[in-house]
Parts: sequence; structure tokens; C-alpha cells
Amino acid sequence: MGYAEQRGSGKGTYYRARYKTAPGKYATLPEKFRTKTAAKQAADAEEARLRARLPGAVPPEQLTFAQFANRWFAGLDLAPSTMVNYRRHIEEHLLPAFESVLLDGILTSDVDAWEKKEKAAGYAPASVKTWRTTLHTILAAAVQGGLLSSNPATRRRGTGRRAGRSAGRGPEKAVTDPLGAVLIAERAAILAGREDEFVFVTLLFWTGMRWGEGVGLQTRYARLRSVRVEEQLYELDPGGLVPCPPKDDSYRDIDIPPWLSRLVSEHIARTAPRPCPCHGQAYVFRGRYGGAHWRRSGFGDWIFAPAASGWFPPKAPQPRRPVPLQPDPWPGRPVRGRSNQARAEMNWLPVTAGLTPHGLRHSHKTLMAALRTPEVLSHERLGHELGGIAGRYSHVTPEMRRELLGQLTERWEQALDARAALAADSPVPALDALLRGRHVEPRKTKIFSQDSPGLDIREVIPLRARPQQGA
Repeated sequence: MGYAEQRGSGKGTYYRARYKTAPGKYATLPEKFRTKTAAKQAADAEEARLRARLPGAVPPEQLTFAQFANRWFAGLDLAPSTMVNYRRHIEEHLLPAFESVLLDGILTSDVDAWEKKEKAAGYAPASVKTWRTTLHTILAAAVQGGLLSSNPATRRRGTGRRAGRSAGRGPEKAVTDPLGAVLIAERAAILAGREDEFVFVTLLFWTGMRWGEGVGLQTRYARLRSVRVEEQLYELDPGGLVPCPPKDDSYRDIDIPPWLSRLVSEHIARTAPRPCPCHGQAYVFRGRYGGAHWRRSGFGDWIFAPAASGWFPPKAPQPRRPVPLQPDPWPGRPVRGRSNQARAEMNWLPVTAGLTPHGLRHSHKTLMAALRTPEVLSHERLGHELGGIAGRYSHVTPEMRRELLGQLTERWEQALDARAALAADSPVPALDALLRGRHVEPRKTKIFSQDSPGLDIREVIPLRARPQQGA
């Protein structure tokens, strides 16, 4: 697509319209534009007219949505993740509905009917909204190119049922607290059969790093007092994991407490990461079974979700089922192999049902809010920009950093004490070393009952040898 190029400075600032004439080649319109938007629109319009004049081009009145979408997609030069998402939206949801429809024959009623049909098929409203946005973007390019007089995917305001903000309201985002993070990290390590996952989940919760940033953390960026977010590994389908800049170019250094620095350093010393064959870089965390990296679906479905909820997802021919466990050592040993459900003596209660790896980032933000962390520091840790006057005039000070690290350390110690009250040791070596020497009086045992819905895991001591209750 075309773009606006700023020229001059001060009162003499103007913009030129640059449009693509061939791969890697651009031309410039002779006009000078006062605004960036006007220059961008003129460049896009000129590109569209140029494509329409190409040999063999279909006359505008005979152009189908599929033909224009292919041209539009071929002219994009965006991040690999965005290109993959656009391709998936077009191929899986837009072409089945509009492939052979003439571009100028798409009506607003057709778009509304398609959106209603997608929702009725069971797709999440947020997903359908994203696909309609992609459709709107494609048709907006057709409007800019003079092929359409208006965009039929534009949402009409003030018509139909009045629902306000609730129309796009999604489910509540699940978050957890420091003790929940310790319990989930411990379970994840037990399910994976190694302590790497304990360190990984702990790092995500206490830093607010995104999943891709954690997977893409190189050993050279795991430093004494901070971790440097320099890239992420984005999972393309197909295409594997691709190194790319962090989302919104959110490069940053995240301060970490000494205990977290020590935990990560000991993990690196124990695993001695070597450069992976796919990217040639040494990453702090790697997948199981000799794999270079965790894949999001494999980790989320078979490690993280069962650790948080106590249930494995459905996988044909098996339905959704609880994690089968033997009681010793606490908090349980997975039963594997045939008839594992029949041989199990207990299963886990949920710590935080519905929690996802990205929910750990939400949890970190929630924890900082509870600690009354200044917004300027909170935004810095998460890689967000604080807008408005607060963003311009607020600045992070060393005192802010020290106070937050002290608060995080205090919450970490409290979480370990609470975990030690459940059991004095752990089958996860990294956690067992942290619990060693903590003399905490165990809480009184409470008996689990199916008549007590929503019973919190931390109120159940010691959860041993509980007969399996079924689904």
C-alpha cells in the first residue's frame, strides 16, 4: 500500500504521496499535501488505479471480491504475524461467503447477515468482530481506489437494538494471585516432568512478559537485575516460530527481584542452553523431548490448562477428563498409560479455572494495581505507553523501582509460606529448595465435599487419597 512521506519542517511541512509501481519500487505524485491522511489516501488511490490498468486486469464493474482481495493482499508489506492472520481471516471466513460476489454487489445487509451467521455457528463475538474489521479494511482500500462509493462493512450507528457496550462484552478474564501462581507453576513442572516449567511460569507471572517474549528470551538478555525484552518468537501456522520485534516495538528492561534473578540464573546453569538449530540462538527455555521451543497450543492445552484447572482438554476419541493422580508425593503424581483414569486415586481441584498463559500478564498488572504501583512504572513493565499529560510529565524514579521490587519480594515470601503450610516439601527440586527450612504450622484439614462448590484449593489440606468423583 502507499504511504505519506513528510518533507520540510515547521510551518513549511508538507507530505508527498508515495505509491508502489513494482516490488521494491515506488513513485511519487507531484502534488504537495498539507496532511498525512490526504497524502496516504492519494497514494492508495493511485496504486489502485495502477493495478486496474495492468494488462489482463478485470474491468472494475466485473471485479469479484476474491479477485480484489488477492490483489490487495499481494500489495501488503506487513509483519509476518499480521500477514498470516489476514490470510487466515480471508481464506477461512471471508472467501466462503463473498468469493464470487461482485465487489460492487456487496451490500451492508449481506455483511450483517454473514456476521450473524458466523456468531450462530459458535464463533466468539470478539473473533467475528476481528474478521469484520479485516473485511472493512479490504473494502476501504476499494473505496480509496475509486472502485466503491462507500464501504458496506461500516457499522451503522443508531439503528437496531440498543445494547450499548454490552454488545461487544466478552467473558471475564481469569487472573490468579501469587499463591495461585506458585501452585500452577508447581503443577506445570510435575506434568512436564522437569522443573523448567516452574521457572517459566514463575517468570511470566512476576514480570508480566508475553508468552512469545518468554519463549524468545535469550540467555544474553537474562541479566543480574533485569530481563531484557528484545524480541519475541511468534508462532506462524505454517512456518514454525519466527523471531520478530516485541508487540508494538515494546523493547524494555524489566526489573526483577534478587530471588527471581537467582531462580533464572540457576535454571540456566542447570540446563546449559545451546543455540537452537532453527534460529542459532541460545534461549533460556526450550520444549520437551529435545524440541527447541514450546509451541503455544501444546504448552497451553497439555501443561498450563491442566495445571490451572485440573482437567485435560478433549482429544478424540477421549472427552475432557480430570488429571489422574496418585497421592504421593503431594500435590500428586500423574498416572500415565492405559486405564490411567481407573487407576487414579485422586485428581486436582482447580486453582484458577479458565486461566491462560496470557492471563499471567493480566495477573501481574492486577498485582501491581493492588500494590498501588505508579501507572508510569506499571506501563513500563508491561511495555505499554502511558498517554496524555500523565505520560508526558510522569517519570520512573529509582525509589519507585526499589519499592516495587521490595513489595514483590514480600508477596513472594508470603506465597511460599502459604505453600509450605500445604506441604513442607515438593517433588519439584527448584521449589523444594525454596521451601526447605520454612517452619510453618499446617492448617487444619478440611474434607472436600461435592456439596461445596467453588472450594478453594488452599483451604484443602492435604488432599490425599481422595476418591475420584468423576466428571
